Amino acid sequence: MRDPGGARHYRYEMHFLVILLLLRGEVPAVRPAEQAYAELRMGHYDAAVAGFRESLSIDGAQAHLRKDLAYTLLKRGDREEARDEFERALELDPKDERAALEYAFLCYETRRVQAARRTFLRLRASNDEEVRRTAARAFESVDAPLREGLERWSEAIRLAPRQWSAHEELARLAEAADRLDLAAEHFEHAWRLRPSQDSLLIDLARVWQALGERGKARQALARAWRDGPPRVAETAREMLRGGVPAETEIALARPQPPPGDVLSAPPLPPREMGERSLAGSYLHDAYRYFREAYDENPADAEVALKLGQTANLLRRDREALKWFAVARRSAEPSIARSADAAYESLAPSFETVSFNAWSIPFYSSRWGGAFLYGQAKAEWKPARMPLTPYLSLRFIGDTAGRQEGRPMGVLFLSENSIIAAAGLRARINGNAFAWAEAGQAVSYRGRRPDAALSMPDYRGGISVLKGWGRLLGSENGGRFTDTNVDGVYASRFNDDMLLYVQNRTGYTFARGRGGWQAQVHLAWNITADRRGEYWGNYVEAGPGVRLVFPGLPRGMTWRAELLRGAHLVNTSNPWGPNYWDFRTGMWYAFTH
Repeated sequence: MRDPGGARHYRYEMHFLVILLLLRGEVPAVRPAEQAYAELRMGHYDAAVAGFRESLSIDGAQAHLRKDLAYTLLKRGDREEARDEFERALELDPKDERAALEYAFLCYETRRVQAARRTFLRLRASNDEEVRRTAARAFESVDAPLREGLERWSEAIRLAPRQWSAHEELARLAEAADRLDLAAEHFEHAWRLRPSQDSLLIDLARVWQALGERGKARQALARAWRDGPPRVAETAREMLRGGVPAETEIALARPQPPPGDVLSAPPLPPREMGERSLAGSYLHDAYRYFREAYDENPADAEVALKLGQTANLLRRDREALKWFAVARRSAEPSIARSADAAYESLAPSFETVSFNAWSIPFYSSRWGGAFLYGQAKAEWKPARMPLTPYLSLRFIGDTAGRQEGRPMGVLFLSENSIIAAAGLRARINGNAFAWAEAGQAVSYRGRRPDAALSMPDYRGGISVLKGWGRLLGSENGGRFTDTNVDGVYASRFNDDMLLYVQNRTGYTFARGRGGWQAQVHLAWNITADRRGEYWGNYVEAGPGVRLVFPGLPRGMTWRAELLRGAHLVNTSNPWGPNYWDFRTGMWYAFTH
């Protein structure tokens, strides 16, 4: 269970003494409670809940059973029901401060902020140091956002006094913070600015009732009962306890002119309010104001673009894609370009099928030849599935083919194969994913002495890619570090498992004219394998450079590195423990 301020969540405590008394028959309603605890021990939460409820239907004054029911509901995931049971348990045993903490946390999670704040405030005076400390931290975590919100919306009302929604937001925050006079004032302002919003009368009546203003509350409820939509009218009737108000009471509730000059200033346009909210990172407010502005003028493509940007920041990407699609049709070139770039960046995450490919052609002085590694994939991305199926075609080859005359005889430098496979990919988080595939490898050089012409190929692993600082493609220069970690299983290498850790740390220069950009870096790499092969255990480090320049396709970079390496395992190593290697080549990747 999450809690404000990271406060401790008190775990379920089994009441062994109560169980013993139940087994001895010294507590009423033995059978249902005993069965409930037995079901609870076995993890049968539904049956345990039923047992606790049956026991409490016989004797509802047992606070410990009420609390254990609440914990069981919490285990089952019914937070609102658990909250209500904790509240009933506290009515029976107000001194149970641990139950009060649970109740307060659940109130906070279920958006009963006022009750959570009041309970944490009371528990700050506890004699139990741990409870007192936990409650103090939690109270501050609840109260600080309320204080900040009150300041923010007070300033918004000062700048735009006739924005009814700003008055409503301020009133709700004030009610949660127990500033009831302030809440009543701004609920009333909001309703007078928007009399058709009958639900505000319910809010106003609730606050007036809490303040003891029962006459005013009844007037507000009377008007809501007569003029409100069915849901509002039914709520008003319940709050009036079924009584039908007199017509004179309804008449008293009609809106009066706003008092004083507090509402006399002209309102700011919704677009300007949206821009102010976005500048202050109040994203939900910004989205609401921009939507009002768009409804007023659907031809305003810049507002559609801002709606897309705000929705994207709120992680409502499907909505963002819709607004970018609207904005990209703008006749204004700068708006259309921005919206088009944002749409193209976001759209692939919603495509059912996508295609991507990468290739690394490079030359190695150590081996005196060129190599090419590449892969093309078609991915199917069904909605709400944690796994992404794909079809893959890999190419792994070199120009030298093999080296002879060494102490150990012939050495083939690569697999020289085309590998067709089907696989599954699962994203672990934003920087890591796991994958596994099964396929068939076919040698394009013909049958090699050390391998069949065609053979099964099984691969899998975990990949992590993380970058910090000014990476290649950033407009401005600065330091950077990127790390690529791959754990790979390969059936063709005697079921070996290999770990590759590649790191680059250096400086990225600011983008120059025409698209030129360079990085200088220190590369430091580690490779290890499960079987202890000499070719699978080494470290290497050295300087390098990466360049992007005009004429290169998008997604392509040129790279060069001079590395000094050392084998960590030298048993059967025909090449010596150390080596130099100059590598240069291209990296190319694209997604469609």
